[in-house]
This record gives sequence, C-alpha cells and structure tokens, in this order.
Amino acid sequence: MVLVAQIHERVYAIPMKITFSSLNVQSFTDWDHRKANIVDYLKQTNPDVVLFQEVTFLPQINADNQVSLINKSMHYIFENTAITRLQDSHEYETYREGLGLISKYPILKSETIILKQQPHDEHQRIVQLVDILCKDKIIKFANIHFSISDNDENLPREHLVELLEILKSRDETRIMGGDFNMNDIDIHQDLWKDAYICSSSTPYITYPAMDKRVDYFLLPKEYEFTEITTSGDGLSDHRALTVTAQDVELVVPSVESIAYQAA
Repeated sequence: MVLVAQIHERVYAIPMKITFSSLNVQSFTDWDHRKANIVDYLKQTNPDVVLFQEVTFLPQINADNQVSLINKSMHYIFENTAITRLQDSHEYETYREGLGLISKYPILKSETIILKQQPHDEHQRIVQLVDILCKDKIIKFANIHFSISDNDENLPREHLVELLEILKSRDETRIMGGDFNMNDIDIHQDLWKDAYICSSSTPYITYPAMDKRVDYFLLPKEYEFTEITTSGDGLSDHRALTVTAQDVELVVPSVESIAYQAA
C-alpha cells in the first residue's frame, strides 16, 4: 500500500525595496544656494539611486557638472553622466546638456541613445539607460527628459512612443523616471498601462510655478510603489520626486508529494 501525504504550504519571498529620486537640476541657475538645498534633501531622504536632468558642462562656470558637484558632498560610490547634447544658448557659445545618475549600488552597464528629433522640436533629446546590481538583482533604469509642447503634449508622447518601442524590441522593461514634460501622463496611459504602473496614482506637484506635475516614475508591473513623496521648494524650479518600490510579493507554492511504502 502506498500512502501519499500532501504538504500544502506557501513560502512568501521577501520583497526587495529600493528608493530612488529624480530631479531636474536646472543647470547652474542660482547654483551655490540650490546645491546646499539639494544635498540636504538627499541626505534626509537617503535614496539608493538618484536621476538628474538638465545636467550641464559649462567650464566658464565650473570644470565639473552638477552631478559631480553634488556627489562630492554625497559620496555615492557610483556615478554616471551623459552630457551629449549641444543646445542653443543666448548666453554661452557652447552649451552642453544631458542626464546623470548616482547610485549606492554597482553600475553594470550604461548606454545613451539619441531620440528622433521631430521637425517642430528645437531640441534633440537623449535617454540614459543604466543597469544597476542591487542585492543580487539587476534593476534597469531609463533616465529621461522629454521635450515640452506649449499647446499640446505631442512631443513628449512621441518620445515616449519611441522609447517604449526601443525597449520592446529588446524584450525588456525599465524603471522610467525623470522630467516627462507631460502635464497629465494618464492621458497617455494607452501607451504604458499594460506593462507599467505610474507615480501619478498619488497626487503631487513637481513644477510649483505652474502648479502642475511633469515629473513621474513608471514602474514595470513586477514592482509596486510603497511610498511617493516630493521635496519642498528651493532645490530647483522643479521639486524632487522620491519613491520607494518593492518587488510584487511572490507567492511560491511549496506543495510536496511524499510517498510512503507500507511494509
């Protein structure tokens, strides 16, 4: 006679939590005052990863960019910048602008991709793709700064469409964060709702001069938000957006069949 015992237990995986921030640093405008505010905020919130937009290299002002200057106070081990855009400027003969990131965890890979420039767009935008090793898991980020549209949101939508197409062609999803320049990203949820969730689920303001939000995080659905907050004013013309995310809790069935052979 064979007796079969079923052990119906469930093992819950411990979710991995990570905190990350995004801030448009507004180049060197009023820099000496704002830098101290940025550093104070980052020391207070202590994010694992920080994404920066409007990072500039202007040697007439400083030999370092804003990310490097901030990190001299923050002492994050890993730093990556992509200042690859030339932008027209009435004040500087050469104006170099781009994106940057600091991380407590190792940066395994980084890539900068130039997005298509639309005929009615004066800017050629880039996206910074960075892979980070966090607690034995590779977390993929996309740091973005899309173009602004005065009368509609066609330009940032076109950028988001292209970025999502690039990621789909690579069979990957990424945590996307930064300055989307979208007044209401939910208008465009037809693009992302099947694979992503958005920080827009919580009300907040990141561009106080116009009482609106243009900065967001899109998370692949393997994650969930546990906290979404913004800074006060004084860091730049934007408020910093800081979120904590974790793996969606995995329920792993541990059902075993044990056979006993009777004598």
